[in-house]
Amino acid sequence: MRPIRAAGPRRVLVIGNLTIDDVVRSDGTVRMASPGGNVVYAALAARLWNPAVGIVTRRGDDLPAEILTTLERLDVDTSGVRTVDGPTIRNWVIYEQDGRRHWIYRTPAERSTEVAVRPEDIPSGPLGEASVVHLAAMPLAAAAALVEHIRNEAPDALITLDTHEDWVGDPEAVLDLAARVDVFVPSREELAGVAGYDDPAKAAAGLRQRGVPAVVVKLGSDGALVDAEGLPGQARVGAYPADVADTTGAGDTFCGALAAALAAGLPLLDAVRRGAATAAWAIAEFGSLALAGLDAETARRRFEALEHAPEASASGSAAMPYDIDVMRREIDMIPEVIVQRLADPDGQSERIARILTERGIEHLFLVGCGDSHFAGLATALAFQRHTAISARAVHALDFARYQVRYLPERSAVICVSFSGKVGRTTEAATQARRFGHLSIALTNNQTGALAEAAELVLPIGVPTLGFSPGTSTYLGMVATLDDLALRWAAARGRDTAAARDALLAIPRLAEQTLRANAGPAEKAARSLAGQSWITFLGGGPNESSAKFGAAKLFEGPQVLGVSTNIEEWAHEEYFVSSAGTPVVMVAPSGASADRAAEILSELDFIGAFPIVVSDVAPRVPALHLPLAAAVPEEFSPLLAALPLSLLGFHLAETLGKKSYNFPSEAAKSEHYDTIHRIVIGEPA
Repeated sequence: MRPIRAAGPRRVLVIGNLTIDDVVRSDGTVRMASPGGNVVYAALAARLWNPAVGIVTRRGDDLPAEILTTLERLDVDTSGVRTVDGPTIRNWVIYEQDGRRHWIYRTPAERSTEVAVRPEDIPSGPLGEASVVHLAAMPLAAAAALVEHIRNEAPDALITLDTHEDWVGDPEAVLDLAARVDVFVPSREELAGVAGYDDPAKAAAGLRQRGVPAVVVKLGSDGALVDAEGLPGQARVGAYPADVADTTGAGDTFCGALAAALAAGLPLLDAVRRGAATAAWAIAEFGSLALAGLDAETARRRFEALEHAPEASASGSAAMPYDIDVMRREIDMIPEVIVQRLADPDGQSERIARILTERGIEHLFLVGCGDSHFAGLATALAFQRHTAISARAVHALDFARYQVRYLPERSAVICVSFSGKVGRTTEAATQARRFGHLSIALTNNQTGALAEAAELVLPIGVPTLGFSPGTSTYLGMVATLDDLALRWAAARGRDTAAARDALLAIPRLAEQTLRANAGPAEKAARSLAGQSWITFLGGGPNESSAKFGAAKLFEGPQVLGVSTNIEEWAHEEYFVSSAGTPVVMVAPSGASADRAAEILSELDFIGAFPIVVSDVAPRVPALHLPLAAAVPEEFSPLLAALPLSLLGFHLAETLGKKSYNFPSEAAKSEHYDTIHRIVIGEPA
């Protein structure tokens, strides 16, 4: 038998279909003409693990040009796309609140056969260069003809084969075809249909006995089962942690990454692990382009972070790691997270901006608790400055119990909760709708209580590596809101070109800021290790940064952090400050920078120990945590949170903290029961 690994990193060829999907979300919103099809999912995954990826498919004459343009922009070779007369396969995809999907085929059933790839569609050049050819789901006769052609024209190429739902009617033909490829990759359901029983391990062993070289069974949330020559027995690869938004295309994503990893020369189990990880990233967002904002280097770093999590077993267990290094790895992810959020890969921010404009919204309330409330504080100025509407950040409890009754007409409420489960934020969304206001859930959980309570949902789509103080999640929320502010402003006819350029520069400046603070943040942490409490000061949008910095001390090293406004501190400093008192001043260039400098002089006079987070070096003795320069003040919280995140991590590290876990399962349950409990009160 041939070894199930390719000779080296050469071309991956993905053969399958393109579709046009008209999507109806569970909140009632409709997105017409979304890109779909197994070649899109598989190719976007493959490009993360191999730089040379091409597709072979047939398109109808009505396929929107931007689908192929997007693939080409992401370096996917589309020279194998053939145009045929007639329509592209088109589907209605309808989502239920519980995540179930219904597919209604809008084109006749026979069209699938008409647009199935034929051997003559495959360009000889790309096929000759391919070390792995992946055959995505397609009619059985079409797959058999392609396998025959590939074996004749490219005998050295590995073939990976996915299954199609229609194959269950001819199990013997499926078994014969599976024995002619190198890696057979059925789903559990389709394998059960072929075998006649639902026992993946037994069915995989039966396939091997029938001469199938390697079987990789996709088990959904249970990962994958691998049975192949050279393994001591069957192996399990667990699913990786994921906040599930949309499982459409997860199997195609898995197969694309698997094929690319094999083309890169990796052993089968290593390739399967990359397939499982890539599928986990893809299902965190809606739509086929969920991976479009991810690049190969970020995928590599993210995968290494998952593999190095100490509580993840060798099989790739889905257990969420709690070790403190999770926080550091998530901090390293932040620049890429911001890139992805600013790209609006599924067009959801653009959709919300259009709705806000069409409804004539004049007042915006940003509502949340904890980091989610801080995200509102961080972005209110961006909404005010660029959209010219009034914007206020309000804590969820105050909003739901004290303010909702008195909102002006034409108000919209963005209810922010990464988990989508926070009780007070869900109450705020419910009350906003009760009083006739547009409510929007900004969340990573599109099937949670908050998403159900709100009228519209704006997904965040930020992956998490484990349980840790929120850093990448917080800045993912901030970036999404800043991006929405500019899209809304543009929809209102305002000039956002300069602001958009400044915002798009943030990921690069974030990388600079993280590098610049590698030493200073660790030094600051060592200096603070003996302190029982630490004060954080900020003004304007960076009062949010002060609150965020204090919260990371609670959550990380479990040190008391106190935050307040710079001006408020001016009234209190002599009562609580003395020689050596630690004060972290968050003061980027902006409207209150002069006042921050005055307060810093007072702290110097008292003899306190100041730490300054700024793009400008302090003029008095202080430990400086530098920010990259030339950032508009309304976007500066995206950078200011970075050294504060590093400070929280290094202080936990310095104090010898090993885990962010709760002291007991009972304590964990009590904590989440308290904050997730939904009680709808009567507002004052």
